[in-house]
Amino acid sequence: MRFAHPTLLLSGPLLAALLPISAGAQTGTVQIYGMADVYLGRSATSGVAARGNVVNAGGMTTSYWGIGGLESLGGGESATFAIEGFMRPDTGEQGRTTGEGLFTRAAYVGLNAGWGAAKIGRIPNPLFQTTAAFNPYGFSTRLSPLMTQMWIVPYGSSSAGDSGWSNAVHYTSPVVNGFNFVGQYGLGEHAANSPGNNKVAVLKYTSASLTAAVAAQDIGNGVGITTAAPSQRTYFAGAAYDFKVVKAYATYARNSQEGSGRTTRTAHLGLSVPQGAGRWMLAWARANERAFVKAPFRRDTAAAGYDYNLSLRTDVYASYLYDKLSTAADGNTFALGIRHRF
Repeated sequence: MRFAHPTLLLSGPLLAALLPISAGAQTGTVQIYGMADVYLGRSATSGVAARGNVVNAGGMTTSYWGIGGLESLGGGESATFAIEGFMRPDTGEQGRTTGEGLFTRAAYVGLNAGWGAAKIGRIPNPLFQTTAAFNPYGFSTRLSPLMTQMWIVPYGSSSAGDSGWSNAVHYTSPVVNGFNFVGQYGLGEHAANSPGNNKVAVLKYTSASLTAAVAAQDIGNGVGITTAAPSQRTYFAGAAYDFKVVKAYATYARNSQEGSGRTTRTAHLGLSVPQGAGRWMLAWARANERAFVKAPFRRDTAAAGYDYNLSLRTDVYASYLYDKLSTAADGNTFALGIRHRF
């Protein structure tokens, strides 16, 4: 799964070099695409004294670039590939953090046909994709209350693992009566057959106005997994309804970690209100957490912002994020940014 984006199609000798076309193939394309997102702001989380003025990458979407292609194999079947890397346009560095691999966003090959789509390689995590679909801020891991609480370390990172899995096998079913299934398995590649493997399943329903999903994920390796806490299980349910004048979102997630006894329950509500060439975004998430080694606590994170489309490919946004632990002083983040798809 990838973001919708315009593409640059390569043809002639360059296309032939990048994507050899077999005798039975009908058509083939290679696309260069990506997104650059940079914002100016002031960032602080609850309980952290340090507050700084920043120019950062990825306010609404983590910046990335990629090369992908598709080849028709005939009979309604096609082969596909993608190699995608994160980048930080505020510094010009690759990756989300220093030392991250060049193509950690995605690196896979796959087949598409009437039976569905299959991929193998480094593949985006379907649970991460699903949580992004059920909040007004989408994929924003800087400004979305739901995404920050579930996936980002300074806000608690209740979900173990990463937004993408290495050594993974992925399947997406066809849509039947509005329903489709997504499953993914990531091999830990340990000596034993089962420890260290990741598993996720998502069932989705889509109609003209209503979108809903339930998901279950079991993590055995990746961020947040240690010998003291060797696995985590997550259950997620979300729904969104488009009333035309406003789109409403609601989600609930439960994470439970083996070993540490850490259990997090996260509730989220959001609204997206179209106005002019843009939309207002409102969202709130509350996480209640328990663990063996600390007293129970609560985290409330809320956001309000406006995203304005300058064109089909470029938008500007302004947003405010409030963060409050029940055990610490609040934190406030302000962001003013621009995002360009290419």
